[in-house]
Amino acid sequence: MGWTGYRRRIVWLALLVLAGAMPLLHAAEEATTASPATVRTVGRVQIDGDGARYGWPGVYFEARFRGTRIGLRFDDAINNFDVEVDGKRVMDLRKPGRRTVWVEGLAPGEHTLRLAGRSEAPDRVGRFLGLVADRDGAVLPPPPARQRQIEFIGDSNTVGYGLRSTTRQCSDAEVFDRTDAQRSYGALTARHFGADVQINAYSGIGLVRNYAGMASLPAFPVFYQRTLPSVPDSRWPQPASWRPQVVAIGLGLNDFGVVPAQMGSLIADPFPQQFKQAYLALLADLRQRYGPDALLVATATESWPPSAFAATVKQAVAEVGAAGDKRVLYFEYGKLDQHGCHWHPSERDHQAIARALIGLLEGAGVNW
Repeated sequence: MGWTGYRRRIVWLALLVLAGAMPLLHAAEEATTASPATVRTVGRVQIDGDGARYGWPGVYFEARFRGTRIGLRFDDAINNFDVEVDGKRVMDLRKPGRRTVWVEGLAPGEHTLRLAGRSEAPDRVGRFLGLVADRDGAVLPPPPARQRQIEFIGDSNTVGYGLRSTTRQCSDAEVFDRTDAQRSYGALTARHFGADVQINAYSGIGLVRNYAGMASLPAFPVFYQRTLPSVPDSRWPQPASWRPQVVAIGLGLNDFGVVPAQMGSLIADPFPQQFKQAYLALLADLRQRYGPDALLVATATESWPPSAFAATVKQAVAEVGAAGDKRVLYFEYGKLDQHGCHWHPSERDHQAIARALIGLLEGAGVNW
């Protein structure tokens, strides 16, 4: 076909589309877009215009819809996600970018959707833009919030740093790809109890000082005030709907870890006393935030190099107990294989920690 004939054919097809004799095959014409307001968000999320912005690990979105497929709209070239439909994982979604990702081939009828973040990128912000339903489908009102709520705050162990790795030596790219907040001990514990969960954790961060003297970043209490870790003015508004019955603290490994010699003049001695005072202040802050009935769980494990980390946490718990607060428990885990990236807990380790923590909570009289 010559150029003149090709041009005539294009004009003819366009006229057919305009006349309605031929459908325009474009997703935007075949679908209905729903805003993030139709999705239930769990975790620290900032609704901004038409999108939900996030930076903490483990944030997830839940929704209901009718139809044989559903579109997920993103502006996120950073993070990795699990996509679940009706409780089954149907997609491993990696760095979706700015596009609509379709989940297809579903049975007709109503479905539940869960989009769950796996990766850790606290220095950047991702955005979820909502759902797209087919013309013959619909986005339905989201599922209700769960009555049970658990919050985990901590460092890389709480994040699930490199837990999917089969080797301890990992490149930065491998660490990112093998980190999985949804398989962390916190997420596993929450799933066991049918609870919503926040994972407010940041690798390398300490309560007083960070790993290897990361002086370019503040310590954890500064980040804990934020909705988005990398945005200083994004203060977490502490909604009335978030009142966790359990809060587990996993901070201290970085404080007692390797410290460069040049930091000696920056840290008051003796350090265990300074750390304990900061830990007591954190417990007091959590008690004020979440009320007298919340169960606070102070977690610790062996540190490297060997230090007073676990003993100091245990002492802080004993002091608040002696002062009258009996809703603070000490939880220590150990005997790990540490086959995750850079000697972090492996997926099997996280499962073992979750089992032990579940046992503790089942006998602790949580006020669910």
